[in-house]
Amino acid sequence: MADLTARWAALGLPRPRSQPLPEGARARLAHLAELRDISGPSEAARAGAEFAGERWLRPDLLGVRPWLAPDTPAREVVPALLRAEWTGFLALLGEYGPWVYAPDVRALQELSGAYAALVSAARGAPESEVLLAAERSLTLGAHRTLLVRLEATPYRQPARSGVTADGLHDLETAFWTLAGTQAAQAHARWQARR
Repeated sequence: MADLTARWAALGLPRPRSQPLPEGARARLAHLAELRDISGPSEAARAGAEFAGERWLRPDLLGVRPWLAPDTPAREVVPALLRAEWTGFLALLGEYGPWVYAPDVRALQELSGAYAALVSAARGAPESEVLLAAERSLTLGAHRTLLVRLEATPYRQPARSGVTADGLHDLETAFWTLAGTQAAQAHARWQARR
């Protein structure tokens, strides 16, 4: 157990399962925790100011957008998204999930579904498999910490035949690939119209 704790700590989680998961919260782990319609500069500036202190806003949104400067201040990320991709929805998928910026409701639903698939699979997996998948994912980008974030809570209910680390890694990679593809398409569409 000490070895597992040390490995989680190396991933930035010194105390696994230390965040309480209130009654009913387990079912909402993949539901929208925040949603803002970014329809213009004033909404972008408000959202940027409101969420500038959110730890994962900047890395989640910039991690899939190589066309934006990686040192963009957190407060300026949402206005930068508006300038680069135009209007969309800023959302937090679950209290411990990723921040996303989606061009429309359909895209937001796709991202939510991909994240829900990861949460559902991780919920039934043994800790050792979740940890191995988290270690693999983190090597692909500093923002790839979805499994680490989930492990801060007692969300898992291991099943006899849970998903393997490879399966979990594939699900997290699929989520980030989808987020990046949607962002690139929105960016290309907006640039073509300017």
